[in-house]
Amino acid sequence: MQLLLRSGGQQLIIDMERADDRPLTVGQYTYRPRRLAGKVRRLATKMWPDLPPTVLAERLTFEAMDTVRDTAWSDSGSFSPRSGSVVLLGRWDEDGSVGIALHELAHEMHLYHGGYDDSDGVVREAVAMLAEREAGLRRTFEREPYHSACQLVEQLESLSAFNRLSFPKRWAEVISVTSVVGLADLVNYYLDRSERLGLARWLDRLTKNIDVRDQLLARLATTSLRYSLALRRVLIKKLVRCKPETPVEQLLYVLDSIATLDRRYPNDDLEQIINFCFAPYVPQRRRLFAFGS
Repeated sequence: MQLLLRSGGQQLIIDMERADDRPLTVGQYTYRPRRLAGKVRRLATKMWPDLPPTVLAERLTFEAMDTVRDTAWSDSGSFSPRSGSVVLLGRWDEDGSVGIALHELAHEMHLYHGGYDDSDGVVREAVAMLAEREAGLRRTFEREPYHSACQLVEQLESLSAFNRLSFPKRWAEVISVTSVVGLADLVNYYLDRSERLGLARWLDRLTKNIDVRDQLLARLATTSLRYSLALRRVLIKKLVRCKPETPVEQLLYVLDSIATLDRRYPNDDLEQIINFCFAPYVPQRRRLFAFGS
């Protein structure tokens, strides 16, 4: 890990892991470069046991300038497939800067493991946020694709079946998808496993055709792309209660109708829209009536 010091048009590069223990003040924060590098190395090698030695030695740079510009949060760090990662000091304290470093290293390891080039922006950022949250950094975002990535990662981490996995297994699950739809499908899958909603069993009864099942799951994921966990539960519970003789094409139509009505009437209660669209295909619950004498 290198520390690039810039001051008055001059620059100096220091090997952080061989630096002395003198503090470095950048903006309002004070760092100890060798300790900072040690924290990053311990976490990174634990999270990615196959981390190539050259990544930390040659492709991760911390940069400190004598003046810290008041720039957007996105300037805290950057990653380039060609040159590696840069973390700007002065934006976060030492622990926060460790989290930013792990965020950028996650992009590096995504590239190393494959899938980075094929993944959309939401998946790339979800992969990085999974890593920074493992390092203890919690951020909120308003801009895309960061907002959607953060929401989906938070949903995944709140589900017991996903959260009890080790980090390497959670990491492998997230980098196995390449699109935001695949990420939403992953949330639906772990929601079903965590709360035993019956989606997997229902699909198995519905059809043995893997392509048809994948088509239905993809449509479910597309419909629920921006849903909260509460709305995902409502949608899945309705789907698995559909009459067994309902054709798959009709189920796909219902999911499309929900998405269409949601777009057309954004202020309407979405749960009511879901109930309305599924009403013809879901058996009505029997009610017990008490008759007085």
